[in-house]
Amino acid sequence: IPSNIKIISSSSFENCKNLTKIEIPPDSKLQTIEKYAFSLTNIKEIYIPPTVLKICNSAFFFCENLTKIEIPPDSKLQTIEENAFSKSNINEISIPSNVSKICEYAFDNCQNLTKVEIPTNSKLQTIESYAFSYSNIKEIYFPTSLKELKEGWCDGTKQLTNIIISPSNKQF
Repeated sequence: IPSNIKIISSSSFENCKNLTKIEIPPDSKLQTIEKYAFSLTNIKEIYIPPTVLKICNSAFFFCENLTKIEIPPDSKLQTIEENAFSKSNINEISIPSNVSKICEYAFDNCQNLTKVEIPTNSKLQTIESYAFSYSNIKEIYFPTSLKELKEGWCDGTKQLTNIIISPSNKQF
């Protein structure tokens, strides 16, 4: 993807079964990955540049070969929308500190997902319904900023045994 591209439009690469690799340069000006942009492709990993503000609805939905998502710590990412990575095979995800909302089903049915890293300086405020349902996360951290957990956020998450809550969080 050329570094001057700011938006990857809806369904740009949807269902491109021969697509196995996407290269986005670190100096990219990319800001938005729109809905279904890479859904149903066979990509194996993706680098999300720090300029991306939003990963839209089902952007990486049903990417069965997707095992690695790299998002730098200085990312400006604010929202991970509905079904963004649902039914992918990622093993772990580091949620950048600027993300304020993880929407419904964002990581639903990511059965290989065992590790979710949320930094202590996170601005995360909401984890919506079924965001991590049927994943295999074992532990999750709730930062000071977290205000709302929607019903079923971890439905079917049988491996979740440890929830760490910031001592400064007044909500939980």
